[in-house]
Amino acid sequence: MRVTAFLPNLPAAVARNVFATLTATLPPPVTDTPENRAARDEAAIAAVAALYPADALEALLAAQIVAANAHALDCLRLAAQPGMDAGSARRWRARAAGMMRQMESGLHILRRGQAAREKAEAAMHPAAMARAGCWVRKVSVHGSAEPDPASDLGAEAQQYEVIHPQRAARIRAPGGLPVKLDFVRPRQSW
Repeated sequence: MRVTAFLPNLPAAVARNVFATLTATLPPPVTDTPENRAARDEAAIAAVAALYPADALEALLAAQIVAANAHALDCLRLAAQPGMDAGSARRWRARAAGMMRQMESGLHILRRGQAAREKAEAAMHPAAMARAGCWVRKVSVHGSAEPDPASDLGAEAQQYEVIHPQRAARIRAPGGLPVKLDFVRPRQSW
């Protein structure tokens, strides 16, 4: 099985390390055969890939989540074994509950980090940048990268008006802009 196919966005060495760490921490299958171990390992790495880790840290956290879930299920299996006394079954169920809480906590942390990353990536989207006041100029693919002044000027003015409505109203008012703009360099008082 090629682990790098499951985690293509990670370097191969990182993907192999995550896989080795995960398979070393999983509980053994009920019937411990090489085929069952291979099936267990493939299902576990597919579960890690289903959490869409973007980097090595998220991949390790996803592996911890999958391992905690596997151990919780194993504890529940042990609690349901025939002939298990009530006290032992209660302890196995308590361990399973603890592992489930750990898994849910890890999943919450992973999802919160992924949401923050997605929000930051969405903020870099051109439409979001335009709403934030960053003006995106038209770039010609075949020609020069110079903006088209005729089309951009109106769009910039409209965008300025949306972002700064009070300033735009003062500019549009009669006598809003002085006829002659005279900029004087301020005196330095050292």
